[in-house]
Amino acid sequence: MQLVLQLENEKYLYVDGVLRPYDGKIRAKDDVIGYRIVYDAGKIKLLNEYKVIKVNDSNLVVQAILREKIEKLNAYLFEYENNIYIYFGDIKNPKYNFPYMIIYGIPVALGSKDELIEAMNKDYKVALFGLENFKNDIKIINNAIFSLVKFDKCIDAVKYYREYKISDPEVSLAVAQCMEKIGEELEALKIYSFLSEEKYRELESKIREKINNMIEEYKKSGNVKTLMDAVRMLPTYDAPLIELGWHFVNKRKFDEALKYFDEAVKRSPTFHNLLLYAWALINNEQYKKALEVIEKAEKIKRNAGSAYIKGLALEGLNAFSHAEREFLYACREGIIDACMKIRSYKLYVPEPFDPSVWLGYVLYGYEVKQLLGNGGMGYVLLVERNGRKYAMKVMKKEYTFVEMLYEVAKMQEISKRSEYLVKIFASFLDENWTDYFSSPPAIIMEYMEGGDLRSVLVDPEYSALRHSVKWPQVIAFIFSKLAKAIIEVHKEGYVHCDIKPSNILFNRKLPRYGEDALNALTKSEVIPKLSDLGSSVKLGTPVMHYTPYYAHPLQRFGNKAETMFDVYSFTVSLYVSLTNNFPFPEWLENEIEEAVKDSEKRKQALEDFYNAVPRLDYIPSEFRDIIVRGLRGEISMLEINKELEEILIEEYNIDSNNLENEAEKLINY
Repeated sequence: MQLVLQLENEKYLYVDGVLRPYDGKIRAKDDVIGYRIVYDAGKIKLLNEYKVIKVNDSNLVVQAILREKIEKLNAYLFEYENNIYIYFGDIKNPKYNFPYMIIYGIPVALGSKDELIEAMNKDYKVALFGLENFKNDIKIINNAIFSLVKFDKCIDAVKYYREYKISDPEVSLAVAQCMEKIGEELEALKIYSFLSEEKYRELESKIREKINNMIEEYKKSGNVKTLMDAVRMLPTYDAPLIELGWHFVNKRKFDEALKYFDEAVKRSPTFHNLLLYAWALINNEQYKKALEVIEKAEKIKRNAGSAYIKGLALEGLNAFSHAEREFLYACREGIIDACMKIRSYKLYVPEPFDPSVWLGYVLYGYEVKQLLGNGGMGYVLLVERNGRKYAMKVMKKEYTFVEMLYEVAKMQEISKRSEYLVKIFASFLDENWTDYFSSPPAIIMEYMEGGDLRSVLVDPEYSALRHSVKWPQVIAFIFSKLAKAIIEVHKEGYVHCDIKPSNILFNRKLPRYGEDALNALTKSEVIPKLSDLGSSVKLGTPVMHYTPYYAHPLQRFGNKAETMFDVYSFTVSLYVSLTNNFPFPEWLENEIEEAVKDSEKRKQALEDFYNAVPRLDYIPSEFRDIIVRGLRGEISMLEINKELEEILIEEYNIDSNNLENEAEKLINY
């Protein structure tokens, strides 16, 4: 190749790979820096129609052939039609006599995606070229859009992202940042919602802050258009809608306010939004719908505010007695307007305390639905929270459970160790409580819908079950599971101290007939569980409470807790379940109770107790050894469990493989 070149003030003659100075004339102008020549015997003939053009960022040549390199100038020569394009710079792995595209000043080997992508990262115009000329190549398209984002060409990036319907996550996230910059924040938020929770929260927070500033601006100016604009900025944010609702409330336009409170609920059905909407419905005399809304809110939680609004709805429906109950609760919790709706004497809490006054009330976030039981030491309430039912045991205020206050947290942990223990979920115990009505000492427990064993033993509907030939098998199965639960309590160094049929609960109602009941138990459709872990006492700690007939005399006399107390109560409960009678005569029970009051009578009472022989003729023979040794304290709970498992396997052939495995695990513990 033969050329003359002018580079600034230097002129060169290039002939067949040799570069030398040149002192002739060259008409260089703009990008034309030389011409082809014919060099013959030292004579030079300029070929003016064959120009040498310097490659710059305005050049766009679809196909030029790379011919050679002028080493001293670090320049590459490309031939295209009549012209030579000279490129100053580096080319990785140049391919001579190979076609190149010169795209806005950057040579790219024809067909090389990698070189094209590299070029796009150097100049956004190359990226635009790629987008227009390689519409079916997703790799080039994705990288081209990345390049546009990199060079802050956000309008183009968003345009092509939509045009090509890009779904690549990384490209989408990059374009979303561009959308933020050009004011399309909601579109960016949609992308973030699928691909980046962190980015979503970050952008949402920014938009919320803008909206909050607009609300502040409205507060100063009173310009309601500011709120209208804010509503459109973030479809999930309820704050501007609530402000609009109050705006129209202040203007006494309750129908307009209702529309905005309704929309706020659709955007965010939170507890307070539902209350506002219900209140607006009441002001529009839509009482029935208001009641439906407030009942939905109370599935989230119930408090004095919701009770007051509910009372207003019920009052509007002429349900005055129900409304009064709601107002009473709200008043007790400090809602002054509710106090104006009731008779003041209704606030009186009677003595002795009547737990039914808690019905409809909320204790520690749990709404009281029903009084389930009233025992010697406490009340059991059916409560509800977030649509789920629980049992709440409330200690009677005349009892002081100082030790239990420190141990109940441990009981909560122990309750998770066996599926045959009623789980404790929470405790609310403060030995310094002052208001028993609103903050009594309480434990939240698993709600057992099936009731207790005591009901099965006395209710006429279970007469057929109790007289069934399967009854001993049912009892053996139930008590084998309870033994496992008690073993777990003992392992942790505690004694239950109140085992009795009323503390043996079922997750579901026990079928009324023998075969059905046994099948339900063996298939775990009905699960027996030991409840009232709150009565448990640490080993070696004096026992201050008991249940007559079921408690060992030493427990009743206040002796220190030992596992034998539970063995005795368990055995009495087993005896009662098999015979519907107690093992010892009434005169002995009376003598023991007298000795509780008079310590001088305890020695004789104990002597009579140890000499007493339980009646065994109504006890199936397979249980008699357990009964006798259990009443005498000559057997451990682990041994009782093992023997009950053996009775089930050997005498009744019930679920033998599973039971054998469980027994083995207990023995090897």
